[in-house]
Amino acid sequence: MHRTILTYDKPLLHQAVSGFWWRVVGFRFLLALALVGTGLIVSIRGGDTSWVVGVLGSVLALGIYFAVALYVVHYRNAVHKLRAMGSPQATLEASENSLSLSSGAGTASLPWSAITEVWQFKTCWLLMLSKSQFLTLPLASLTPELAAFVLARVQASGGKVD
Repeated sequence: MHRTILTYDKPLLHQAVSGFWWRVVGFRFLLALALVGTGLIVSIRGGDTSWVVGVLGSVLALGIYFAVALYVVHYRNAVHKLRAMGSPQATLEASENSLSLSSGAGTASLPWSAITEVWQFKTCWLLMLSKSQFLTLPLASLTPELAAFVLARVQASGGKVD
């Protein structure tokens, strides 16, 4: 059994949510928005007032709204959970069968198979539970042995490690 204390703060949450946002939204989505915006500008400058302009404007507005809302919703949720913890620390226990986290907000124990993927960033890892839910592991709190153990257990249970 491996055990450590994880320490969280707002800059770490910002980095975690920014990493998540970039992986979900990505360069292709932003490029698509830029192309739609360019098409909209060209159409308006050319005097086009057809329904196509309305569709391009709507697609652009919805795309921007989606990208902003994705970040805001996840960041607010993370900050809310940080406040619910009381002390910004959690205890991580990793065994052969499960990963457990406990803090002032409660306790959760997950089988390794619940973690579908690990997204690795400079300051943290995101343990993906679904396409939109993740646990944040601050790397400053992990020993190299514990980090290797987590990656090995996720891979052994069928999860992906990037």
